[in-house]
Amino acid sequence: MPAARSDRRVFWYSLAVYPVASALWLLWVTLTYGTADAEVFDYLNAILISLAVAAALPVPVLIWAAYRRKPLQALAGLAFGAIAAVIALPLSMELVGSRRYGQFEHDKAQFAAFQQTVRGGDRARIRAQLRALPGNFSAPHALCALGGGATYTFERWLWFNDHAYGEPLPSKDLHTAATAVVEGDWPRAEKQAALLTVLRYLLDREETTRFPAWARLWRATLEQPDAPGATLFDPDYEGDYGGCDLGDPADPVFRRWHDEGLRMWMQAGFGFAGEQHRWALHAVRSKAMLDALFAADPTFATLLGSEHYLGQEALSAQVDDLSARLDRSERPGELADLVEALAKASVDPTRSVSGVSPCRRFDQAEAQRDASKDSPQRRAAAARIRSQWCPAGLKAPVAAAKPPKAEPEPSAPPTDDAEPVPQP
Repeated sequence: MPAARSDRRVFWYSLAVYPVASALWLLWVTLTYGTADAEVFDYLNAILISLAVAAALPVPVLIWAAYRRKPLQALAGLAFGAIAAVIALPLSMELVGSRRYGQFEHDKAQFAAFQQTVRGGDRARIRAQLRALPGNFSAPHALCALGGGATYTFERWLWFNDHAYGEPLPSKDLHTAATAVVEGDWPRAEKQAALLTVLRYLLDREETTRFPAWARLWRATLEQPDAPGATLFDPDYEGDYGGCDLGDPADPVFRRWHDEGLRMWMQAGFGFAGEQHRWALHAVRSKAMLDALFAADPTFATLLGSEHYLGQEALSAQVDDLSARLDRSERPGELADLVEALAKASVDPTRSVSGVSPCRRFDQAEAQRDASKDSPQRRAAAARIRSQWCPAGLKAPVAAAKPPKAEPEPSAPPTDDAEPVPQP
């Protein structure tokens, strides 16, 4: 009888090894990796650790069973108990996923409450709730999410994730949240990064009228808010933008809003530095604005007269859609005024950019346009523009009128004294 009990004890002890180890591992992996902070690779590492432990567990059990002279019973118990280890893996995925999804839903509810606070306009409560958001939201990430960006992510461990998106708040509410951040004690770089997030939405929504109020918030983050020639640069913030990183704001503001953006920039008291001079010259769309740039910052005229490529790039930015702008303009001569002013200030306006001369690019666009939209004022403006880019004596191509619902005739071969017009 004692021998039988000993046999059963070795078997049952061996049988219990894997189930107990699996239960402990399930508890550990659920509590440790069932959070939003854990990544899928953390979970995979936990699986590798479990496999290593599972491979080592039989060694002490078999040594003990050999000492008791019952190795076969131990092997049988381990074999049956190993089934629990196989079941534990999919069960762990379910437990971890369920806990993470519960946290995901909780976090979404917290952010929805934060949105309601922003709509209410209480800036002190906005600051308090922003700091209390799950996931340690940075100010830029929070404002990015308020504008419609992603808030939280539920990682499913497989091939796809769920992302939570809040309802995009109107720009008025974004301005309120940005004001709350500026009035708070966040570092200056984080405040400025949050403001750039709001500016990104103003650009996307084409809300130019809100730029002056936005600019006043930016100036409030400076050491000397009222000093002339304030800077508006990328603050080099290394934190989390939430996917709304804008970079140097001068480039998108000038490129998107052209003269209006340049005018608002200068009216807000911002100066130009570094690459901002280049972007401003690319974006200018009238001689009046070019003159205003020269008056505001003599560096523009100096750079055009000394940097060989700056003038060519500025003129190249004009030629890209110049023919279409001439067709749309009620005063095409003003466009010719701008090109002549840029050419006069530049070192060599006829020099090629990226291997293609502005003369050829302009001639190609003119040859493809609809000549039925022509007018004496437009022809005169086009001739003035062409005289700035093309060598003297080079004949201009003639654009044929495009009849409706008919294929255009193939272009005529170039004459001996004309530069060939490349076909697209």
